[in-house]
Amino acid sequence: MSDTGPDQGSTRPWTDRIGVRWRSTAAAVLVVAVALLLGGLAFGLVLRHSLVSNVDASVSQRAKDIAAQIGSDDIDAAIPTIDASAGDGTLVQVVDASGAVVLSSPSLDGEAAITSAAPAEGVMGRQDLNISANDSETYRVVSVGVSSNTGPVVVIAAQSLSDVTATNRTVATLLAVGSPLLLLAVGLATWFAVGRSLAAVDRMRLQVETIEATDLHQRVPVPRAEDEVARLASTMNEMLDRLEDSAAVQRRFIADASHELRSPLASLRASLDVADRSADRGAWTDAHLVMNDEVDRMTALVAQLLLLAKADEDALNFRCIEVDLDDLVATEVRRLRSQTSLAVQADVVPCRMLGDPDRLAEALRNLTDNAARFALTHVQIALARHDGAVVLSVEDDGPGIPVVDRGRVTERFVRLEEHRSRTHGGAGLGLAIVAEIARGHGGTVTVESSRLGGARLVVTLADNAQN
Repeated sequence: MSDTGPDQGSTRPWTDRIGVRWRSTAAAVLVVAVALLLGGLAFGLVLRHSLVSNVDASVSQRAKDIAAQIGSDDIDAAIPTIDASAGDGTLVQVVDASGAVVLSSPSLDGEAAITSAAPAEGVMGRQDLNISANDSETYRVVSVGVSSNTGPVVVIAAQSLSDVTATNRTVATLLAVGSPLLLLAVGLATWFAVGRSLAAVDRMRLQVETIEATDLHQRVPVPRAEDEVARLASTMNEMLDRLEDSAAVQRRFIADASHELRSPLASLRASLDVADRSADRGAWTDAHLVMNDEVDRMTALVAQLLLLAKADEDALNFRCIEVDLDDLVATEVRRLRSQTSLAVQADVVPCRMLGDPDRLAEALRNLTDNAARFALTHVQIALARHDGAVVLSVEDDGPGIPVVDRGRVTERFVRLEEHRSRTHGGAGLGLAIVAEIARGHGGTVTVESSRLGGARLVVTLADNAQN
């Protein structure tokens, strides 16, 4: 006994074993989570930058105003402005060249200078500092150098960034609380949306499960939405159409084949019965002749059926060697002239191509036999090259083929009503075989009206000759 080996399904990644619904939901939640994370970080940075810019603009303007007052008047002229600054939380100091604090906001009385920065006159410096006098909060500090009536001084203005930090913290908290709720909502929405879409697929699956070989006429429901599921349903219905057509063709093929085989079998049975009932030895001689004819007929029919069956399975192999079609036509012309009383005309030019000589000869034989079967007095065969193709035509002066029937005479077991008698012979497979052989050589078969009054069958083959 051989080892069966481990279950192939168990070796697959777990991601391959979860359903479309789970994968779609997980993907949607993951994408939104990443978007929220990156968006939250970007929003926090932009928000902080905007708030800090507002604080910077406010404290810079206050420092400029005080510096302007000192520069245009004297240091004492800035005292009202410095005192008023306490109302908006701005801390102000005026420091002289020695680093001593000359003026300051009431909350900074007695405190050392906030910063030792000493920018030149008209130059503004910025920095963030922790001020110990105010619980070590972080402040945006702006320094401006200015010339007073007592010498150069530095105006220092500072404003707390605590509101900025608090706002950012609040936004971060809201995002931290709201993001899981949003992700949950996205997951539920995706779960139900995908489930709704897959429900249509499941209905299709249930419908397909009920379809048997005997009811291929059933079709799966097509959703109203013009999406991938609707296209899948339409494609499945088209496949069912093809299966139904194929099954109908097979049933018709089997029925027609059975009908065609029943006739020679019945003839064989009748001949045997007659010979058995007769005491005359000559009856067996006559039966032998009849049975030989019927066996030949059955052999030919079975060979034709086998050829068409191979064509259906794409197993009809063709050789690819150089073939002189004009030689094949000449052979058929001689055969017709020797075996029939018809006037056989030929208009042939030398044509060499790559193909299967046996199959091409069989196709030509079927065409000429078909023409001879219905011709009254004349059959004409032509072979020529035209527009990069080899064109073989066989026409007769018989009853012709009605326009409405020309598209189906190359189908299997098709015999027109007026041609169904045994006097015309044939099982309706000859032209179908011609069509298969022509298709195997990259060609087509068409039916036209003949100038002789009957039918004209034209075989166009790919001209792959090596001249």
